[in-house]
Amino acid sequence: MLADPQTITINSVAIGMPLINNQGTSSLYQSADGTSRLRVSFTPGKGSTRYLIRYEEDAISADPISAVNKKVTASIYLVIEQPSFGISDARIVLIMAGLKTLLATTSNGFVEKVLANEH
Repeated sequence: MLADPQTITINSVAIGMPLINNQGTSSLYQSADGTSRLRVSFTPGKGSTRYLIRYEEDAISADPISAVNKKVTASIYLVIEQPSFGISDARIVLIMAGLKTLLATTSNGFVEKVLANEH
């Protein structure tokens, strides 16, 4: 079981998210105001297990066409597909560390370029 609550820090602001739902293979953590959510789950399959870590954040924003305020949601998630054998948990952690470094690198603006439709 993961720690309860989970905390994510965005732009130096820590957001605490207590566990609000546990369904055996999935858990939902949510901030007190309901605008931040963390979903963590796993799904066993034939020959592999799929793990999902998903962060969602809501905002109220004016629709640029109608100017009516609407709730919008951004989500960022990671899916790990690990075969039943051949690639250890330790190797997955190393791969994740490499991916994290790539995504956090600001010198080449990787995420910014992806958001600008580069691939």
